[in-house]
Amino acid sequence: MATTKSNRLSAVNIILSNIGQAPVTVLDSGNPLVEMAELTLDEITRAVLAEGWEYNTERNYPFTPNTSGFITIPANVLAIDAKPGNGQQTVIRGGRLYDRVSHSYAFSGEQFLDVTWLFEFDDLPEAYKNYITIRAANVFAGRSVGSKEAVQFGQREETVARATMLEYDTQQGNYTIFQDADGGDTYQQRAYRPLGTV
Repeated sequence: MATTKSNRLSAVNIILSNIGQAPVTVLDSGNPLVEMAELTLDEITRAVLAEGWEYNTERNYPFTPNTSGFITIPANVLAIDAKPGNGQQTVIRGGRLYDRVSHSYAFSGEQFLDVTWLFEFDDLPEAYKNYITIRAANVFAGRSVGSKEAVQFGQREETVARATMLEYDTQQGNYTIFQDADGGDTYQQRAYRPLGTV
């Protein structure tokens, strides 16, 4: 029985095993297949986290301008969103916050934004790691060997893993049919919804 949490190495070995490859003991071996598996794992991690889940979303996160009024956005920010009604439409351009209404990078005060963060694979909850690993294994099998059978097998597992991740997300969100965790109306803010398709 496994007594340790999954990590990047174990995820890469699952991805490799999906196409019948032997496991590796280290990631920086110079093996091109291992490197391709790692790149696929990173790609799928970004894609899944970009959907915005309870785990990697913070609301009203403060961003403080520097002395020039510019706000540099950290590299691990996947998306930002300003609250409606504040007269601004903020986006990320060139690594900085930009207001599309005033057509300016300069801000006079602290900005409170909803942020979707990118985290390292090893820092994710197990439900996310499991889904990302299975989805990455599925994608990797299709790309590396073009195995229709491996992809079909992975899709069945992927469906179950995504359902588990959705369950984890809804438990973390404390959703009800009337209000979300912040006390807002679900139909106006962030009602539970299956994200994407499996």
